Amino acid sequence: MTAQAQPDEPAALLRLDRVTKRYGERCVLDALSLVIANGERAALLGASGCGKSTALRLMLGLIQPDEGAVYFQGAALSALNLRESRRRIGYMTQQGGLFAHLTLAENASLAAQNFGLENAWIEARLGELSGLARLSRAELNRYPHEVSGGQRQRAALLRALFLDPPVILLDEPLGALDMLTRDELQRELEAIFRRLQKTVVLVTHDPAEAALLCERIHILEAGRCLQSGTSAELRARPANAFVARLFPASVLPDFER
Repeated sequence: MTAQAQPDEPAALLRLDRVTKRYGERCVLDALSLVIANGERAALLGASGCGKSTALRLMLGLIQPDEGAVYFQGAALSALNLRESRRRIGYMTQQGGLFAHLTLAENASLAAQNFGLENAWIEARLGELSGLARLSRAELNRYPHEVSGGQRQRAALLRALFLDPPVILLDEPLGALDMLTRDELQRELEAIFRRLQKTVVLVTHDPAEAALLCERIHILEAGRCLQSGTSAELRARPANAFVARLFPASVLPDFER
């Protein structure tokens, strides 16, 4: 895979072009092609093992495809541009991925420190984002084991937004939370996404979460994309019985788009 720019859809920010990924004899992604438009909020939805988290890690450049290519802003991800590309991509995982020996503030600003940004800018950015993430300065000075799961995920979101990247990748960010905290953070994320108008790619196994947080949903099964569309389109015209089970006509009426 080279860093040479390729012809691409004008509005595409991220694109997977016939990507195949294998682990031993197991094919996790099977010639998968996806386009994430600039400014779009997109969900990768499917059961465990369908390949959605693998697709997200390919978009971030954490792993490389065995076949095909991944494009970010029209250029193929490669070792030559990976560091700069990651600076422009925010990433949030299910457990938050916070370092236990760092405070929430230090975790949030770690990438900025690694890129050599000035302390004054870092402090100003912490102040700017703390209200958005609903974390007080006292909470930011605590360590991950001293705060709740919801606060840890808010710190992880703050970290993903810290360098003001154009795209945020979220890998089941609320999956480890209790139902009440998860519902609260879903609503907060929806408001934040609408306010910031960033490109978002969300991995989830929850159709309701996908419909609330995202405009477009890509349903994956066995490493392939079965169908793409809004939640309303998927309910009205499911491609097969699996999609129909995910989006029955009686589900999610409040999330019509």
